[in-house]
Amino acid sequence: MIHFEGPVGARKIAKRAWRSLRDAFSALPLLFIATLILGAAFGAAALGIAPVKSALTVPKFEDFSLAKLSVYLGAQIAAVLFWSALIAPLAVGTHRFVLLNQIRLAPAEVRKFFLWLAALLLSVMAARDFCLLMASVSFVRYLSEALVTIGAVIIAVQIALIFPAIAIGVPAASAETRLDSGFRMAEGNFWLLMRTLLLTQLPLIVLRIVLARIAAGPTPAAPLPGQDPLPPPVTVLRLIAAGALGATSIAAIALLAATLSWLYAAKRKDP
Repeated sequence: MIHFEGPVGARKIAKRAWRSLRDAFSALPLLFIATLILGAAFGAAALGIAPVKSALTVPKFEDFSLAKLSVYLGAQIAAVLFWSALIAPLAVGTHRFVLLNQIRLAPAEVRKFFLWLAALLLSVMAARDFCLLMASVSFVRYLSEALVTIGAVIIAVQIALIFPAIAIGVPAASAETRLDSGFRMAEGNFWLLMRTLLLTQLPLIVLRIVLARIAAGPTPAAPLPGQDPLPPPVTVLRLIAAGALGATSIAAIALLAATLSWLYAAKRKDP
């Protein structure tokens, strides 16, 4: 198990996380490349395949119907499960490489990691969708989404350190015990966690914003009265940007796993 010598600071952890990400890629190239390709494929599919894009688009309040809501919610659940299944092996592999210097995936830990991650993401999705689908005014919908997102980030930071523990097989008597260990490790370290995550994730966040803007395409012209604005055409540039956005999201998750591994090593309090 890795350990720190001397004071723990956000910059020190960030430097080690970036270095560990590079080393993990070298040690697990097939896992990284396959996950990056699948992430890019999903990003391109969500833009270039009309049924997928339509299913993942939030329906307008005035267009609500049981059929549309069922398709939208079903697509959201499928997307969460897909991303959780895609991310789990990569995150577990990164955690185990950084913390245990192992390059062997542990199926039991991958399964547990997937279940915890999917449960967390589905909870956030349910809260966001409830607010978005219940609000008929666009401003209220966006405000609700922003508040839920902020709350989700705060809670996620508080319990984030349970994921390295799950990945390396640290036992817990119950889900409550597991969550309690995460809160205990985060106690008094919230701002250290936030600073470290910002130092590592900010460059990729900026890149993702740029790619998302390119993938969105040009702003459509003002529609005629009573007409909906026409979406911009799907171009090769937009597809490349969407694919790059998906791959960048995967890279950000791998870097997040490396960062959490070092934070866990510094603040470990197992159940």
